[in-house]
Amino acid sequence: MLRALGQWLDQHLWALPIFIFSLVEIGFIAGHLVGDEAFLLASLKVESRKEIYSSLTGSSSGLLGFALAAVAIMAAFGRRTGNTDDDRRRENTLAEARVGISKILLATSFLLMVILVTATLAIGIDDQKFGSFLITSVITSAATASIIGLMVSCAGLALSLTERSRQN
Repeated sequence: MLRALGQWLDQHLWALPIFIFSLVEIGFIAGHLVGDEAFLLASLKVESRKEIYSSLTGSSSGLLGFALAAVAIMAAFGRRTGNTDDDRRRENTLAEARVGISKILLATSFLLMVILVTATLAIGIDDQKFGSFLITSVITSAATASIIGLMVSCAGLALSLTERSRQN
């Protein structure tokens, strides 16, 4: 079963951040149902939470801009014409890989946007002694998934740029 999941993720890499988000969120929900106390961001004082939310809006918006710029860079790499069948096959494979990287960057951008919007809302509405479980779990799950999505897509982007420059 894990092998089939791994093969599916390999073909649908864009789903990795969404899958990680879902796993982390399910874990937080289970922890919330089992325990009575607030945890993670919800356990912090109001002032500390608001500072973190404010920081998250700035950092997530910057990373969102980076991710969308990387998608634009990947889109600018058109297919090159090859002299041989091997060159054309290789370029087609690289073009498919670039499309895959763009897809994972778009999925990660969506999660960064979730962080940005949720943290912005939380600045105004999460002012109770204990933070909102929904807000803090969504932000933390999206942040975890975004980090993984950015790491995977940045590795792919670096490999793509290396391969592209090596061919010149």
